[in-house]
Amino acid sequence: MRQRVKKFFLLRRERIGIRLRYGRQRRFFRCPACRFPQSVPIGRGQSKLVCPHCGEIFLRRT
Repeated sequence: MRQRVKKFFLLRRERIGIRLRYGRQRRFFRCPACRFPQSVPIGRGQSKLVCPHCGEIFLRRT
């Protein structure tokens, strides 16, 4: 039980760390099909994103 809790918080810290490191430079989106997180640079207008996980193509404004 203790290791499960520790693992949960370690994974949580890694995710938050990425957002803190690139928070103002990158925008984070999730794929509408598989919910895989993806980041793109801010200030590029409308971007066509291709999910590396499932291959879904979607448009987002950054």
